[in-house]
Amino acid sequence: MPPTDPPRPPATGADGADGPRSADARIAALEERVADLEARLAQARVRPARTLGERVERARPPWMRWSEVRSEDVLGKAGIALLLIGVLFLLQYALDLDLLTPAVRVGGAGALGAALLALGLRLSRRGRPTLGRLLEGGGVATLYGTLWAASQLYGLIPLGAAFAGLAGVAALALVLAERERDAALSVVATLGGLLTPLLLYRGAGPVVPLAAYGALLVGAAGAVYARRGWPALAGAAALGGWGVALVAWDVGVRPEAAAAGGAERLAFTALVGAVAGVTGALPVWRALYRPAPDVPVASRRWPRLLRPEGLAVLAAPLLTLGFLDAAWSWPPAFAAALAAGGAAGYGLGVRRLLAPAPPALGASTPPVSAEARALLLGPFALAAGALAAWGAGRLLGSSDVRTLGAAVAAAAAVAALGRHEGRRDLARLGDLAALGGGLWLAAWLALSLGWPWDAVAPLRPGRFAELTTAALLGGAALALVGFRAGRGSATRAVYVTAAHLVALAWLRLALRPLGDGAALVSLGWGLYAIALLVVGLRLRDGLLRPLGLYTVLATAAKVLLFDLDAIAVPWRIALFLGLGALLLVVSYFAPHLLRLGDDDAGDDEPPPPTPPPPPPSGDGAAREVVLEATGA
Repeated sequence: MPPTDPPRPPATGADGADGPRSADARIAALEERVADLEARLAQARVRPARTLGERVERARPPWMRWSEVRSEDVLGKAGIALLLIGVLFLLQYALDLDLLTPAVRVGGAGALGAALLALGLRLSRRGRPTLGRLLEGGGVATLYGTLWAASQLYGLIPLGAAFAGLAGVAALALVLAERERDAALSVVATLGGLLTPLLLYRGAGPVVPLAAYGALLVGAAGAVYARRGWPALAGAAALGGWGVALVAWDVGVRPEAAAAGGAERLAFTALVGAVAGVTGALPVWRALYRPAPDVPVASRRWPRLLRPEGLAVLAAPLLTLGFLDAAWSWPPAFAAALAAGGAAGYGLGVRRLLAPAPPALGASTPPVSAEARALLLGPFALAAGALAAWGAGRLLGSSDVRTLGAAVAAAAAVAALGRHEGRRDLARLGDLAALGGGLWLAAWLALSLGWPWDAVAPLRPGRFAELTTAALLGGAALALVGFRAGRGSATRAVYVTAAHLVALAWLRLALRPLGDGAALVSLGWGLYAIALLVVGLRLRDGLLRPLGLYTVLATAAKVLLFDLDAIAVPWRIALFLGLGALLLVVSYFAPHLLRLGDDDAGDDEPPPPTPPPPPPSGDGAAREVVLEATGA
């Protein structure tokens, strides 16, 4: 209904003071406004019914609409795929009947690729760009396969000529993609040119031409990406570039394959540097200083950590350091120092992304946009944590338990950052790594002395210090994240429980090798559990109290089921009497401790506020409220 006119101000008496008639007018205006609000609310609750077609269209995902299924794009993709499959079947039939010579087969495939490419260019110029780009992509893929077959299957052209042809086809496709602003064609050109060496190199081959070829194609793809900023192109360059680096490492750099000389290692280093610069640094530069490209709607729905440019930024520092360390066999201290420097650099990048204003680098430094912060924060934080853990592993050894403790601490820091910034994807990934590493650390500590039912294996000198350092790193990080979370949250419960398991495993590690170790472990667990009970009671913490109580019960079950035969009679008496007496003392001073189910919620949450008494109903109530407000 249309809005009513606002109520008129009440009339005043002849002497200027509000009288009883003014109060009546205000009550009438108040009742009129209440009626108007009720009418508007009733009208807002009435929703027009949608037809069946509207409900189906609303429920269908945006990328599954029937109008798009019938479009030229989807039909053209299906058509070009079926055409290429049919050509392959035709060639296979000709091979089976031995109808065509190798030169005719290769020439025919090359002619088909050139024809598709020429037809696509012609259609693009005549107002059919969608179909034309599809034919261009099919022609480029056909030419890639032709050059591979000519070099590897039939030996018609040498390897150098094949590389030159592949580079020329890739460069032509990238030029066409840049001119026609077609991201799909750039992906076909990049992946086809970079992944073809996986087929060309069959176990061995020269490294220097391969490195030069890979660096050239990655640089060309980077030039297009710098102008257009297509995320799919960044992902294709990362996948293909690191694939070429892996092939170069496998065929000529790793010690098991060949004794690589200085030229091969230098060429490999240049290739790794080119791939790292294009896939790791270039996306960061674009996100910070260039406008965001127009990406498809489906790509915008991806989680930020799974977007191609984000994955490329995350993979670049780890793969660069790993490849170069393996190629040059750096000393552990030098490799760890490089990793620490990289972790510090990415940590400063995280700080820069979180800064509300430009840092003290000059007033001309532009602030970080919200899009860049959303895209880069996750990869930067994960890269910093992964580099720190990798450096610890390189310095200490991958089999050292302290490496696991450092990895748990780094993952917990990433999870805390993601939760603080509201990044659920980053927080969940950090949670998965931290909690999984925490359970692994607890099991490692528990099994360092051997299986529980086997004889205790003595620890070598210094081993106890390593295990204690790992427990301190991992357990403290888990406890810190848990206690910083809100009371009653699942994050707090899971993280504190994981830290509790690490503490129990360390107590067993410290006390079990001593004389009467089984009794000392039970005593240590019992005292630790009672301390948790007291602290939980003092802090009114509904999580520490159950942990302490359940640990006491588990300790008693351990003594009864496993340790009874191994513990001397005096120790049995002391354990049960001591733990029982302590529990009685705690229960005496805190009788509600044994009623966890009754007062748990009340201890962690403030009592709900008492609702005010309902006002009396009727016109008299409104009259009393208005009269009280007006002082009449």
